[in-house]
Amino acid sequence: MKVANFIPFLSVIAWLTAWWWLKQDPQSWLWIDAGMLVFCLLAGKIISAKAKEKHWWNAALLPLVTNLVVLGYIVIISNQPLIQTLAVVLVLFNYVYWRFVFYYYNLPSRYTSFSLENLSFSVNFLTVFFLGALGYGLRAFLQYNFWLILLGVAVVLALLLYQGMWAAKVDWRKHGWYFLSHLVVLLEFFGVLNLLPLNHNLLGFLWASIYYLLLILFNDLMGHRFNPKRLRFYLALVAAGWLVLLLTASWL
Repeated sequence: MKVANFIPFLSVIAWLTAWWWLKQDPQSWLWIDAGMLVFCLLAGKIISAKAKEKHWWNAALLPLVTNLVVLGYIVIISNQPLIQTLAVVLVLFNYVYWRFVFYYYNLPSRYTSFSLENLSFSVNFLTVFFLGALGYGLRAFLQYNFWLILLGVAVVLALLLYQGMWAAKVDWRKHGWYFLSHLVVLLEFFGVLNLLPLNHNLLGFLWASIYYLLLILFNDLMGHRFNPKRLRFYLALVAAGWLVLLLTASWL
């Protein structure tokens, strides 16, 4: 059997190993990150080899970034039920994602259209939340330099946006402005939200909701289906979510 067939199963083993290692020695998270980096890149290379994909690393970006961000988030929290829940969810995500990628490159007849696009859309939103919560948490708990945090957030966010465009098969020549605009606006909001005296999780959610709103807006603009009513609906939805959170949040 080809190694590519076992990538989904091996991704589960890799994540469980990383989680076990992190529980045994939380200080070794940098080594764990390095191991996840190597695994995801090798998996992307192997699983796309049959299709002779030149840009094979595209397939590795989402699990790579998501695993690293969530691992970082786990390091700064102490809620064990939440940590265990995240571990289970990531096990399922890694298996499902690599299964989709395997079908996409090796068994197109069994691949369900838009599987990668839909999964990427949902997971990118969650990863942006954890990225924001991690960045604000590092600032609040460990007093990291804000500009270093912003630089790290910019790099990870750029990878997420790039991966989303790859999954959606966006034409860079026509819509490259989407990537830059989305990145710049989100980084500006990241800095503005940093001024609010809110819990890092709440700030992460507020930032992720802006990401979601911009995603809807730019997708509509690129697809030439922009509708003011649709925009007002999502603005109202996000505003309502913000209001509920701000009214029920514990201010610091």
